[in-house]
Amino acid sequence: MEISTESELGPIRPAEWHNYVAFFLTLRCNLKCPYCINLHDGGSRSTMGKRTMDVESWIKAANRLELRPDLPLTLQGGEPTLFPGFFRFVNALKPGLKCDLLTNLTFDVAEFIANVPREVFLREAPYAPIRVSYHPGQNDIDELVWRYFQLEEAGFRIGIYGILHPDEEKRSHILATKERCLKLGVDFRTKEYLGEWQGQLYGQFKYPGSVMGGQLRSCRCRTGELLVDPAGLVYKCHADLLEGRAPYAHVLDADLTADAIDEFRACDSYGDCNPCDVKVKTNRFQQFGHTSVEIVDVDGLAQ
Repeated sequence: MEISTESELGPIRPAEWHNYVAFFLTLRCNLKCPYCINLHDGGSRSTMGKRTMDVESWIKAANRLELRPDLPLTLQGGEPTLFPGFFRFVNALKPGLKCDLLTNLTFDVAEFIANVPREVFLREAPYAPIRVSYHPGQNDIDELVWRYFQLEEAGFRIGIYGILHPDEEKRSHILATKERCLKLGVDFRTKEYLGEWQGQLYGQFKYPGSVMGGQLRSCRCRTGELLVDPAGLVYKCHADLLEGRAPYAHVLDADLTADAIDEFRACDSYGDCNPCDVKVKTNRFQQFGHTSVEIVDVDGLAQ
C-alpha cells in the first residue's frame, strides 16, 4: 500500500448504513484490566500498538472524512489521550467534524478543558459523546465523579459506563455504583460482559461458534465500520485490527473510498472473532438488533 500525498487525497464519505468510524490513536493504556476486550482470547499488550502514525498524518486522515451529523469520528484505543499529539489533533480538525471520545478519564482534566475545543465533542445523540469506562480496582469512582462534574461544568457532555461482570460481587458493586451515581445526577449506564468467564461464554452473538469457537473456519466477511489502527492501517474487523492481520488499506490511500468498506473479504479466522464485531447490540441511534459485521459462506456450517 502506497500512502498518498495530501494533494492526491479525495474525501471518504461513509454510506447511510455505515454505523461507526473509529481512529485507534494508540493501543497503549494506563490501566491493566484482566477482562480488557482488546485482550480477548489471550491477546498480549506487548504485541499491540508498536507502530504509530504521526499527528499530522492523523489530521490529514480525519479531514478527508465527510461524515453525516449522526455519524461522529470516534477516538479510542487503548487510552486515546495518551497519544502525544492528542491536543494538536483535536484543534486541527476541520470545522463541523464531530468526535466521540472513549476514555478511562485518568487524564489531567484542567489541561483537557484548557486545550480541547468543546464544539468538537458536542452533538445531538442519545448518549454522551465523551464516554468513560469505570473499571473497579483500576480507576476510582469518586475520582471519576469529581472529574465528571468538572467536565460538565466546563460545557462537555459526558457519561460513565460500567461492565456487568458475571462475578456476583463485581456485578453487585457496579449496580450499586450506578444507583449512587444516578442519585448524584451522573449519567451512569451499564454494558454487558462479553467473553468467557469460568468456562462459560457471555454475550448474545449473531453467528454461532464465531467467538471462542475452537476450530477456525473460513468465511467471507464485510463490515459496516471504518476501523483504523495506530499505524493508519484499515481493517475489516476489530479482531484483525488487534491482531494486526490482513489490513485492506491505509487511511491515506487515495483510492480508499466508502465502497471499499462494503466489500466481502475472505477470512480464515471464523471462530476467533472479537465479541465487539459479532455481538447483537444497539446501533448509533440506540436501536437494538445491529451487528457490526456480516458473515457468509462459513466453511462447514449451514447458512
